[in-house]
Amino acid sequence: MQRTIRMYKVGFGDCFLLGFHDGGSSAYVLIDCGTITEKRAQLDKIVTDIVAESKSKLALVIATHRHKDHVWGFDDPRWADVEVGEVWMPWTEDPNDPRATQIRDRQSALALALADEPSDRNPLERTPARESNNDAQERGLKAMALNGLTNEKAMATLHKGFAGTPLRHFLPLKDKIGEARTVAGLSGVTFHVLGPTHDEKALASMDPPEGAGYLRWPTRIPKRQIGPPFPTRYLITQPDYVPRTNEGRETFRVEERATVRKALEQPSGVLAAALDKAINNTSLVIVIEVAGQFMLFPGDAQWGSWQAIMAHPKGRTLLEKVEVLKVGHHGSHNATPRALIEEILVKQQTALFSTKPVKQWPNIPREKLLEALDTRHAKIARTDQEPANGNGFRVSKGLYIEWTA
Repeated sequence: MQRTIRMYKVGFGDCFLLGFHDGGSSAYVLIDCGTITEKRAQLDKIVTDIVAESKSKLALVIATHRHKDHVWGFDDPRWADVEVGEVWMPWTEDPNDPRATQIRDRQSALALALADEPSDRNPLERTPARESNNDAQERGLKAMALNGLTNEKAMATLHKGFAGTPLRHFLPLKDKIGEARTVAGLSGVTFHVLGPTHDEKALASMDPPEGAGYLRWPTRIPKRQIGPPFPTRYLITQPDYVPRTNEGRETFRVEERATVRKALEQPSGVLAAALDKAINNTSLVIVIEVAGQFMLFPGDAQWGSWQAIMAHPKGRTLLEKVEVLKVGHHGSHNATPRALIEEILVKQQTALFSTKPVKQWPNIPREKLLEALDTRHAKIARTDQEPANGNGFRVSKGLYIEWTA
């Protein structure tokens, strides 16, 4: 069976169309469709191509998580005419799961509190010719907050849209980490669902910072009302301690003072980053097995999720078989564990980076990650660069890079 992976040029975002071709028939799986850096016109071209290539029929749609750079493209009326067999989302999107609802509500409230612009505007699309580093950082933080909003129209399509009355599954099922699943119309293809975890300790890193014990966020709060995360009586001045209770004092180490001072100076930045990590950690992590080849699509999963997967015997065994890697979170430093590249992925890799240089995040894609993959002689394709010839890649200029096996 021939396999194709069409990696669309969505800038800072993800959109992958997988094709499984057997004889004269083809079946398709769509994984994510979004961007946070490109204008709507680019997504319109991509949706047009997906509809044409699949002939308006998808066996499976997977939304790894609800960040705008992964789902915004589903806010398009043309999806109503696309026949879909199944839709998969992380278990944290299950409307009938109280714990999932609690997580979503907290994340959405925090995102609304941090974002002071309409959600249809993207700060990263505006690139002033001259701006200070602080202004650039502020635009980046606003983009992170907007990325975490509910994306209601796109999520409505995933929950209720498409033609063909698709089955909806919220995965993985509890106590079913590593479950092997099949989909009608995809003969010979097995999906191994590895994350996100249901473990309570790992879930702590999925929630917004309320778990730290110093904030409670109402459902909505204007940006102007947001103040430092600590009351003024906890501000550090000259002494090496601050009052903690009426009964005693708490001494800070030097590195702790620096961390607290940074949080006081830029509370919205700390919280925006924490929110971004929390939603990323709810990503579906899936290994796709076909014709003896294993392909890994981890969304934007970060440390909490990876630690649970790599510690799971079935998870680690599956990872060791992977030959095609969709690099997580556009190549950021906190989405691809060093152990994964250097110890677990023992086979030669084809590594796919859906990414774009963004001024506010200069270390994406992470240079050390690229160097580690290069040391392993991985075949690398990046949407922000033309891939090397002879590695199974075909380029449609301005639209996608396609890998074939």
